[in-house]
Amino acid sequence: MKGSTALHGAFGYRWFRVWILLGIGLAILLLVNSIWNYFLVSQRVLVEQVRRDLSRQIAGLDRRVQEGGPRTVKDLGSRIEQVRQENDGKMAWIHVRDGEGAILARAGLEVAPAFQAELVRSRFRERQPTFKTLQTNAGQVVVEAFPFRLPLVVGLVAQQASAKEPRPPRQLGILEVAVFLDSARAAFWPLRRNLIINCSAALALLVSLTVMGVRFGSYLEGKQLEKEIARRVQQDLLPSPKPLPEQFQLAAEYVPASGVGGDFYDVFPVNGAGAAFVLGDVSGKGIPAALLMGVIHGAVRSTPWTQSPRHHEESTRQINRLLWERASQERFASLFWGYFDPETRLLRYVNAGHFPPLLFEAGAKTPIPLTDGGPVLGLLPNARFQQGAVRFAPGDVLVLYSDGVLEAADAAGAQFGQERLAAAVERSLDGTADEIRDHILASVRTFSGRTPRDDDRTLLVVRYQEVAAGQTGNLGPGQAGMPGLPSRVRVR
Repeated sequence: MKGSTALHGAFGYRWFRVWILLGIGLAILLLVNSIWNYFLVSQRVLVEQVRRDLSRQIAGLDRRVQEGGPRTVKDLGSRIEQVRQENDGKMAWIHVRDGEGAILARAGLEVAPAFQAELVRSRFRERQPTFKTLQTNAGQVVVEAFPFRLPLVVGLVAQQASAKEPRPPRQLGILEVAVFLDSARAAFWPLRRNLIINCSAALALLVSLTVMGVRFGSYLEGKQLEKEIARRVQQDLLPSPKPLPEQFQLAAEYVPASGVGGDFYDVFPVNGAGAAFVLGDVSGKGIPAALLMGVIHGAVRSTPWTQSPRHHEESTRQINRLLWERASQERFASLFWGYFDPETRLLRYVNAGHFPPLLFEAGAKTPIPLTDGGPVLGLLPNARFQQGAVRFAPGDVLVLYSDGVLEAADAAGAQFGQERLAAAVERSLDGTADEIRDHILASVRTFSGRTPRDDDRTLLVVRYQEVAAGQTGNLGPGQAGMPGLPSRVRVR
């Protein structure tokens, strides 16, 4: 079992490392992709922002040029230069060209036209925008060409200078405007903010996964050590091999839901021919639950609770007070502990918030639930407890169980419940304690099917039988020489 657990842990660790490496790869991919998208998208967004601003500026420029009508080409150049300067140096140049592409007036940088006239006319006819980005000595610019109605005097000059045939005095020209790309840098902040967030998230993920991958080996060793300590503590709480009186036939099953459970049980002889039966359930799992189990188990073995009803009730109150003072508030325990008094032939018990064990009397049709006692241990500091008593005669069967038996669920979510438990015991009452236990467990497995078990499952069956004079113990296979011990105590 230990080798299998270690193999499973190593296999799980290998898969964990694979997932860590995949996570690191995804974090790096996210970081690279965020940076790449920033440069790719930011350029497009910036160009579109410049073009939107440029479209608004062109409308104003057209109004300024057309107002009053410039008298000369030089006057037209002065007007566009004035417009360029009013834009705080955002415009790199402005060209006014005639329909054939010849420059009539210019302002700003002395550069050649960015577009051929034929291309511009073709794009105008197709109603497609004509723009591109250029790198100049003054910086990167976005250049766009717009259709432009030439002023009357300029149109005549252009006609006289370049046309052989008469043309309308108001001809359509080309307005070419270049704007520095840096002029729209304010639009970069949302993109930069997303870049900062994405890169920070990717770096945080990368660092976290790297640290987790480096530290996971130590964490795994710590968890394995924790489970081993808790498992050993729990094993130490199992019944010690001390023989019980021969009239008691026992069978037990202990199956924790995980490596370390919260259930515990104990059986041991008391008062000569008497015997004590203990079954409890501690909230939680792991080392905290195992340590709390150790506290309760030590109290069960060390207090004089089997001497009288008063001692029993007082010991229960002391345990409750101890847990309330020393354990955290979310830690509590349910406990059934009782003992058979050979003088009165009574089973005396205190049920501290545990599922009531069932006493099946010989020949009776319905079981007796053992409910007397009080609340769970560790929640109410001044809780009071009362001992109950019931006759325990030869032929009777006592069944103690934890919530993992009653709350075993089927695929539909229905629970096994006390009625099915009682029915399973009644169908096997003629058998030995082992047979009764096995029949109960088989019924639970049949009912729950493949539904995963999510709670510890503990079961203790006690059959009280007559023992002939001189008999050394007829308690089933494997019990010769140790009467009263469970024939098979299975811990899974």
